[in-house]
Amino acid sequence: MNKVMGGEMVERKVDVLIVGGGVGGLTLAQWLTGLGRSWLIVEQAAVLGGPLANSDYILKWIPGQAEISGRDYLAAMVAQIDAAHCARATQLSAVAVDADVGQGEFVCTLSHGDVIHAKKMVFACGATPFSPFPESARVIVGPGLQKIAHIAAGQRVAVLGGGDNAADHALILAEMGVAVTMLVRGQLRTSAALLQQIRQQPMILICTDCQELVLSTNATGVQVQGEHYDYAVVYFGYQASPQLQAFPVLKTAAGALRDGVFAIGDMTQPEFPNILLTQGQAAVVAKQIDAQLSQRAK
Repeated sequence: MNKVMGGEMVERKVDVLIVGGGVGGLTLAQWLTGLGRSWLIVEQAAVLGGPLANSDYILKWIPGQAEISGRDYLAAMVAQIDAAHCARATQLSAVAVDADVGQGEFVCTLSHGDVIHAKKMVFACGATPFSPFPESARVIVGPGLQKIAHIAAGQRVAVLGGGDNAADHALILAEMGVAVTMLVRGQLRTSAALLQQIRQQPMILICTDCQELVLSTNATGVQVQGEHYDYAVVYFGYQASPQLQAFPVLKTAAGALRDGVFAIGDMTQPEFPNILLTQGQAAVVAKQIDAQLSQRAK
C-alpha cells in the first residue's frame, strides 16, 4: 500500500476489487480469502450487507436456517470476514475506471481520491425493487418488515403484485389486523403453500387480471383502481443495478464484459433470482479467478 503524504490519497494493490458488499460480494470475499487471494470491497452504504442487512424478514429457503432473518444471516456473514486477509472500505463510490493494458490490471479511482490497482474486478451490486409508482409516505416499495411495521390494525392496504413477496407481506399485514386487497396484473405466481394460506385468510381479498393499475395519492391515503386505501405496497420484483453502465471501458465493442471483469447475482439478470444462486455464482467466480491468476503467475 502506498500512502501520499498528508493523508490525501492512498494507493492499494489487490487481486480483486469487489464492487458491492451485499450477500454476493461477501460470499465472494470469503471464498477469495480461503483461496489466499487479496481483495477490497467498495460499498456505498454505511454498512456491509446490502438490503438484507436491515431486514427482519425470515429467509425460508436457506437449508439448515429455516428461522433465520435476513439481518441475522448477513450479520453472520460479515462476522466471518477476516480483516487480517483483506482491506475493506465502506461509504465509497467508484467514480473512474481505466484499464491499464500494459500492466494487465484495472485502475479504479474512488470518490475520496484513493486509487485501487486490481487484477480482476467483480460487480456484485445486486438489484433494487422495481415500481412504476414513486415511493412516498403512502406508497411503500419493496419487501421488508420494517417498512410496514407502522401500519395499524383496521387500516386498508392495497398490495400490488402476485409473487411470493406480495403473498408473504399480505399474510403478515392480515395477521396485524389490516384489511388487505391484493391487486395482481395477471394471475397469482406464488408458491402452492402460500397460495393456500392467502385463500384461507378472511382479511385478504384477491383481484386478478388488473392489467392497467392506476394509482394516485392524497392527504389521507391512496386511490387504486378508484378505491381508497390507507397505503399501497408494491412488490413488482426487482431491476438489476445499472452500475456497470457507468464504465463503458469495461465492455467490449460487442457489449460483453472484457476479460478480467465479472458480474454475479441479480446483475446477471437470472430468470429465477435467489440468495443461493447468488452465493453459488460467487463461489464459481472465485474459483475462476483463482485459476486464472494461478495460470498468469506461471
